[in-house]
Amino acid sequence: MTERPFVPEQLERKDASGQIARQLRRAISSGLWSPGERLPSEQELADSFDVSRATAREALKLLSATGLVHSSRGSNGGTFVAVPDTEAVAEQLSDSIRLWFRAGNVSLHDVDEARWVLEMHCVDLAARRRSEEDLAAISRPVEASRDFEMDIADWLDLDLEFHTAITKAAKNQILELAMMSVHLMRPATNTVFVDQLDRETVTNQHEAIYLAIAAGDPEGAQKAFQQHVSYLDDVRRTALADVSASEVVVSSLPEVRHSAARRPIAGSGAS
Repeated sequence: MTERPFVPEQLERKDASGQIARQLRRAISSGLWSPGERLPSEQELADSFDVSRATAREALKLLSATGLVHSSRGSNGGTFVAVPDTEAVAEQLSDSIRLWFRAGNVSLHDVDEARWVLEMHCVDLAARRRSEEDLAAISRPVEASRDFEMDIADWLDLDLEFHTAITKAAKNQILELAMMSVHLMRPATNTVFVDQLDRETVTNQHEAIYLAIAAGDPEGAQKAFQQHVSYLDDVRRTALADVSASEVVVSSLPEVRHSAARRPIAGSGAS
C-alpha cells in the first residue's frame, strides 16, 4: 500500500456512489495506488465517506466497470488496481474520441492539420527506427492495394494498415495513440473526396514513402509524405468546390463504417 493516505472529499447529497468512484479513479490515475495494490475495503470506504457499506460496494462496482480495478474473494481477496490492458484502454479511448468528434465542432481542416503534424514525425522516426518486421508490415498493404478493382472498403482497410504500420514503426506509443484520434474520423472525412481519388496515384505515393523508410532516409520519407498529403489536399479542394475545409464540421459528415473501424488501436483512414 502506498505511503500517501487517501483523503476523501466531502460528498454532495446525490449520487454518493458515483462521487466515490470518481474520487477513487482520480486517486488511481494520480498514482496514489499502483497496479496490483489493494484499495480500501468496502467497510473502510463506508467509514471514510460516512455512507453505508452498500453504497461503498456500488462505488467499487462502478469503478470495476471501467476496467481500472478487479476484485477477488478469499482471505487475500479485495479490490486491486488492474494492470492496464492496451487494447481495452485504446477501445475505451476510441469510443470517447468518436463521441467527442460527433458532439463537437472539430473541422475537416483540424483533422487534416493534426494528421500532417503527427504523421510527419511518424515517417521521420519510422525511417530511423524501423525493423525488418516493420518494413514487411508497411510493404504488404502497398502491394495488396495494387488490385484497383477491389471494393473501396477493402482498399481503405489496406490504407489503414499501411499508415498504422508506419506509426508502429516509429516506436512511440504516445504518437500511436494521438494518430488513433486522427484515424478514427478518416472514414467520415474521406466521404468528401474518396470517389475522386486515383488509387494508382495513392498507391505509388505510399510506395515512395515505404522506399524512403526502408532506405533509412528520414528527409526522403517526409518529402514523400508531404507530396502525398499535397495530392490529397488538391483532390479535396476540388471536391469541396467553393467550401473551405475549415467550414466543414466533422459532426456534419455521414458516419462511415467498414471492417477497419473495428480495430482497437486505430479507426480508419484513406490516404
